[in-house]
Amino acid sequence: MNAGTDGGGGGQFEVHPASLTSLAGRFDTEAGQFNGQVSSFTSAADTAGQAFGLLGACDGALSQYQSLLGSTTKALGQLHQVLGGNADRLRATASAYAAAEAAAHQKMSSVGQTA
Repeated sequence: MNAGTDGGGGGQFEVHPASLTSLAGRFDTEAGQFNGQVSSFTSAADTAGQAFGLLGACDGALSQYQSLLGSTTKALGQLHQVLGGNADRLRATASAYAAAEAAAHQKMSSVGQTA
């Protein structure tokens, strides 16, 4: 889709819905791979808590580590959701531009038929 204004300091831009949809697919792929990596990280980091031993359990270091790990895992999970949300918005944008292009094409076709 081409859009813009002529003259007067306006510019033009071009949107390719297929490219936006493709980019959304890459976001989905990355989000899926990232989610798997977060699970692996969480499993590995959870067993690292054993390194604190009895002293760590007594002085609170272990509970602080577990709290930090929980916060980190939550934040990483939110990043996965952000990637997925961005993919959804890219697809919605592609659909909106495709619909606008189709409407403009239909309008131009009807103008040509009535002239």
